[in-house]
This record gives sequence, C-alpha cells and structure tokens, in this order.
Amino acid sequence: MTKFATTAILVLAATTALSAHAQQEPLPVGAIRPDGWMFDQMQNDIEQGFVGALDRLVPGQVLDDDIYGRDRLTKLVDRKDVGTHTTGAEWEVQFLWWNSETQSNWWDGYLRNILLTGNQELRQERVDAYVRDKLATADANGYIGIYGPDLRYGHRTENGELWAQASLFRGLLAYHEATGDDDVLKAVRKAVDLTMETWPEGEAEPFNITNAFAGVGHGLMFVDVLDTLARLTGDDRYLDYAVFLFDDYNRHELPEADIQLANLNDPEYRFKGHGVHTYEHLRALVIAAYHTGRADYLAALDRYLAKLDSVLTAAGAPIGDEWVFGRHAHPSSTGYEYCSLQELLHSYSVLLERTGEAQWADRIEWLLYNAAQGARHPNGRSIAYVKTDNAFQALGHVDMDDPQKEERVKYSPAHQDVAICCAPNAGRIYPYFVQAMYHRTPNGLSVNLFGASEVTTQQAGTPVRIRQTTDYPFEDLLRFEVSAEEPVDLQLRIRMPAWADGVELQGAEFVRDGDWLTIGRRWEGATQFSVRFERQVRILSHLSGTSAVAHGPLLYALPIAHEEITGRSYGQPGFHDIYAKPAVELDAEWQLASDSAFELVAAEDRIPGPFDSVALKGKLYNKTEDRTVDVELAPMGGTVLRQVSFCPVE
Repeated sequence: MTKFATTAILVLAATTALSAHAQQEPLPVGAIRPDGWMFDQMQNDIEQGFVGALDRLVPGQVLDDDIYGRDRLTKLVDRKDVGTHTTGAEWEVQFLWWNSETQSNWWDGYLRNILLTGNQELRQERVDAYVRDKLATADANGYIGIYGPDLRYGHRTENGELWAQASLFRGLLAYHEATGDDDVLKAVRKAVDLTMETWPEGEAEPFNITNAFAGVGHGLMFVDVLDTLARLTGDDRYLDYAVFLFDDYNRHELPEADIQLANLNDPEYRFKGHGVHTYEHLRALVIAAYHTGRADYLAALDRYLAKLDSVLTAAGAPIGDEWVFGRHAHPSSTGYEYCSLQELLHSYSVLLERTGEAQWADRIEWLLYNAAQGARHPNGRSIAYVKTDNAFQALGHVDMDDPQKEERVKYSPAHQDVAICCAPNAGRIYPYFVQAMYHRTPNGLSVNLFGASEVTTQQAGTPVRIRQTTDYPFEDLLRFEVSAEEPVDLQLRIRMPAWADGVELQGAEFVRDGDWLTIGRRWEGATQFSVRFERQVRILSHLSGTSAVAHGPLLYALPIAHEEITGRSYGQPGFHDIYAKPAVELDAEWQLASDSAFELVAAEDRIPGPFDSVALKGKLYNKTEDRTVDVELAPMGGTVLRQVSFCPVE
C-alpha cells in the first residue's frame, strides 16, 4: 500500500433552512468524495475487488433474471433460481423476490462507488445504461417493480413489493442526486406516488399479511425512499406516508417484531428477530418520532437504544448470526452479519441527521473502522457473511466446540450457497459512510466524520473549498485549508470525538460547544488551520466481562497466524471462497491487566492492506504459562484471525 496523506476538497451548500425535523441535512450524493487510502480501497473494490465483480461471479442472479422487466413475477411463476440450496420449506417462498434485493443492493453500492471515485468510463459504460434500462421497465401508470398486473398490490401473504421498490429506488435517487437527471426523479416520484395512491394512507393495510417472512419485514424500509424524496422535494406528505407505514406495521402480528412499540415498551423484552431487520427498522422509528414529535415514539426510541447497547460487541457490531434470539453480545460466541453492519451504520446516520448529536458519528466511525473493516479479507476480494470479534477460525461455523454445518463464517465474494445479500451490502457501506462525513447546517457545515472527502456545492451563492489533509484514523492531525472566492460568512462545526482527551487547534479560533468545536467567521481567500486530537491507549470494559485495547477510533487485536484453505471457485481468476484455520494450536489463555501499558509503533510483518501501518506494543498475561509476554497488537480492521477481547487478570 502506498503511504501518503489524504486530501479532501469541499465546497459548501447555500445557507438554507433545514427541514423542521432535522438538525443536520445530507449533502447530495456525489458532493462528498473520498481520497487517500479510502479512495484507493473503493477504487480497488470496483476495479479488482468483490464490488465490481459480483455480476460476473453470479450472473444467473444479477444479469440473467430481469425481475423488474420481462421476468416479473406472476401467478404462473412458482420458483426463482437464487443460487442457494433448497429444501422445500415454507419459508422458501421468499426466494421468489430475492434476486431483486441482490440486484438492487449491489447496483446501489456499485454505482455509488463509481460516482464517488469519479470513474467516468464505468459510469458511461455501465451505470448510465443500467438506469435507462430500469426506467424503461415503467408501465404507463408509472409502476416500477417486480410484479405483473395479476399480483401487484394485492398481496395477502409473503411478498417483496415494497422491498423491491425500496432497494431499487435508493440507488436510482442516488444517481439523480449525483447527476441531476430529473427524468430519474420524475420516474421514481411517479412510481412512489402510485404506491401511495394504491395503498392510501389511513385506508390500506399493506402489512396485514399472513405467512409473512423476510420480504414483508424488509418492506418497511420503503421509508428510506420516502425520507429521501421529502428531502429532495420538500414535500412532507412522503414523511406522513412513512409514519403511516410504521403505524400499520405496528397494527399487525408479524415475525419481525423487535421494532413494534409493545415490545420496545416491555422492559423485559430482548431483541429476538433477524438482526438485519432489527437494525434497519430503527430508521422507521427515528423518522416517525422526529416527523411527528410524538412523545410515545420518542420514548420508544429511547427504549430501543437502551436495548441496542446490550447487543453490541466491543467493536460496535450488532449481533445477529442470523437471529438475535434474546442474547447479549459476546466476543467469541455471538456473530454479526455484514448486512447488519451496513444497516446499523445507515440507521446511525439518520439519527445523526435528526438529533445533531456527535455520539452517532462516533458510533459510525467505530463500526466502520473496526467491525466492518475487520470482516473484509485484506485482499479486497471477499468478505465474511458472519464474523465474530474474537475470530479463532473461519471454517464455516461460529463456535469451534460446536462445529455444526454452517457456511456463513468464511470469506467469499458472493456467499451464493447461503444468500447473495452480504456481499452487495458490503459494497454499500463505504459510500454510505462518505455520505455522512459532512452535513449541512443552517449556517454552514458540520464535519461529522474524519477522513478524505471532496464536496462540490455553495455557501450563500459563493463557492467555498476546504482541503483536509490527514492519514486518519492512523494519525490524529487534521489539516484544513479553506478557500472562498468571495468573502462569505460560514460556520464550521467539527466533531470532538468521545475518545479524545483534549484538542489543539492552530490557525483559527473556536468555541467549544459540547461535543462540537465551532469556528464561526467570515472567510476570504485561503485560510489554513489544523486540529490535533489528543489520544491515549484505553482499556475498554465490555458487558461480557471482557476487556479490549483501543487507541483513538481503532480497536486493537492480537493477530493469530493462520493458514488459508481455498474453497469454491467462481470462475473468475482470484475469486474463490477462503477458509482460515490457526497455523498452530491455540492453547494459551490470554488475559489483560487493567493497568496494562501499550505504546503506538510502526507495524512489522503485517498482511498488506490499508490497516497495516500501525501497531500497539505492550504486554499480555499468558495464564496457561503463568507469565507476562511482550505482544504486538494490530488494528482489528487489518486482521483475519484474531483475539480482540480478553478476560481481566485475576
């Protein structure tokens, strides 16, 4: 990996009133662009990695099934090839809509990566054609979806109506924001308006379903599209409809019930459902609570967040392998789906918009840099469907003492034998992170997440450029250059991380406002200033009774030397499943003292990747041998097998 400082260019949005329901507002997709190591990784993902290869790896599910067009579902269709094993179980009826999720989530991540990295060749060759193709599937009445006239909007059992539209329209609206193509916005609005008219607010019951499975639950995420349309058009009827969907979801008995108010209000209730649903549904509650201001919604949101804390690992990952099952997080025995990482990160970003609270930005960074990066293989060609904080092996199953047949705990570019869902979602997570890095505020800009970015917009009609140079999260210094073509009043709000012990700002005056550093002034010409956050090594305690070592936004792990076993090949050079086992028998019980001292050093002999440059040197206690041992801990995001959490020294 090339080591160099990152550079960000930013032009600010015009000062306008935000929605009455938000403290911050996202800038348009494409306004913020990554640079440095993040740019390199995203570019590699689309040119050589799993993000850009999925359609070639599983063409039957991504390319051959024109599920939004000629292959729409009708009463004559009783099966779809989704590439996984079938048993004839009742729940497999959901396979009928699965390819819509696979295709649309993959395209959402793929096109965002292309738009954010500025790859004009791929955009012109692939993305523009994809968007035109999807718009061409619209019926005369505006319908865009996966059902023929004999099935659409008449569902009484499991279906993917709202979910197929939601996953498709998220990507199409991102394309509109990045390109300004109004035909796309008009087509999506017409299709969404048709859904709202066919299932009218206060009359229809779209969630009054028997034998519902995953598609019906995912359908609640139609609120993502409604939320974006409200922001783009200023039309609050889309948010009104989002509240209607949330209310209707609460009226009926459904299998994915963690978000229902009765369960949230029950102090004894623990999350039980499919983790992905549990964490994506948080957005529906946030939108309903802040659009209406209703006390019962806001109270339920508080209770949701209290319950959430019990299912987060030390790396910030929400458990669910695949179901939560009422468990608390444990570093070794509870895993997390990559889908859940993306959905919780997205939900945190909506919380950040509505509340303006820095804690959600802290959680976004912690989740991405540790759990999400730590579930990618360093070669960039595969991800783990399920990963655990303490990863002692990747042989298909979670628990080494209970090696039941399970294929989720391995690295794969597609995971076709299980479900092609986590790989597409892994391609979405970095673009969604970039989208949350900077938000518009009534008087300027909020710098939420640190790292390289490039934004193009205006402040009060005046172009403003901000360069940020940093190798964050591997260093604690952020260097800014603000350039304004004309004198302009602008307020910059820079997040003060929760892990920071102090801050040093040179070249500009700031006011500390809680968790934000505010620089309010008139900018003219070019102004440079820097922000350095003080950080010390921290020993973190977890509810599981274990402890972990952190430095700034990075969680550190004891790497475990491993051997890799090649599994299924996908017919493309370099793309295959990877299993990993320890190179030697793991017979040591490692413990961590509460006063253990570690120091930051340059890494040695690390698997190449963006997280290979730094390490922590210190000591762990080997209880098995009754001695203290010098160790070098690596950032969790740069490991395959590892131990993150340790029992305290007795």
